[in-house]
Amino acid sequence: MNFFITNREIITDSNGVESVREDGKEKAADKLRFGTYANRKFVLYPEPDNELEASYSNLAGKDVGELKGSAHFFKLLYDELSKGGKNAKNNNVLFFIHGFNTNLEDVRSAFKKLQKLYVDNPKCPISHIIIFTWPGMSPKIPYHYFNDREDAIASGKALARGIQKVTKFFQTFLLVDGNEPCNRSIHLMAHSMGNRVLEHVMLELKKNQSQTRELFSEVILMAADVNYNIFEPNEPFSGLIEMGKRVHVYFHEGDRVLDISKYTKNFSNRLGRYGRKKIDSAQIDVFDSNVSKVKDDLETDFSTDKLNHWYYYSSSEVVSDVAEVLNGKKSKYAVKK
Repeated sequence: MNFFITNREIITDSNGVESVREDGKEKAADKLRFGTYANRKFVLYPEPDNELEASYSNLAGKDVGELKGSAHFFKLLYDELSKGGKNAKNNNVLFFIHGFNTNLEDVRSAFKKLQKLYVDNPKCPISHIIIFTWPGMSPKIPYHYFNDREDAIASGKALARGIQKVTKFFQTFLLVDGNEPCNRSIHLMAHSMGNRVLEHVMLELKKNQSQTRELFSEVILMAADVNYNIFEPNEPFSGLIEMGKRVHVYFHEGDRVLDISKYTKNFSNRLGRYGRKKIDSAQIDVFDSNVSKVKDDLETDFSTDKLNHWYYYSSSEVVSDVAEVLNGKKSKYAVKK
């Protein structure tokens, strides 16, 4: 089962049926909505009408059909992850934050690619995909880079509240109500400007003095469109390892998308182009993975060919390596410290 979280605009038709705006040309909203994705359809959960419906207390005995909003989302995900017993090796989750210039049709394409490469892959422990989808302009060439950068900031602030919600759910459902943990792993992958969303998640959590908890197992940063000093002391990703067990930074020295946007829109050196500016030996669980020599052999259309930016789905070598990382192994492309 696949899920989504969004701060895109929600449209209501004349019959009162809600749907997610398709084109992505709206401004990023503060409010998060939750739902299920299946058969190319985004099904939104109804919003709570009162504080009781928003509560995470005493959910164990309730059917998910009785629940609304994030309570519905977390309880259904818990039920799905609990299937197969405590010792099941798979049935893990990949939480994906997409990049800029992404409309809802692109999100459908992302679900299809991630499903094929990471769920249907017998060597990968993933059974469920969650995508955080935030507004993005079209087309893929970054003419609207600044619009998306502003939306990424607002979306990061919204997603930070989602992180606070899941932390509250764990505290209430597991610690207070005493339910058994599902013993599954949730892995995080952010691509391109999705890393800027993640950057502002970290900044917002710090601003709110929220305690950072280990919510994820593997954290994977792909072609990150953020400054390459972001892991240095007092920078936003210096505390990212506290949210996961390990962090892998995948970068490609020939990433033309980051090159183009650097010289036209953003003049800082990017993490996804150079890796970390300074490899700190104290960050023993953070690895830089240089994939500059991989080939795009899975998809070679205009959007990927020779641009070296979408290798998480366009390169079989990277897909295979990510599967190994998700199984707890170290990337074979990791730069020696």
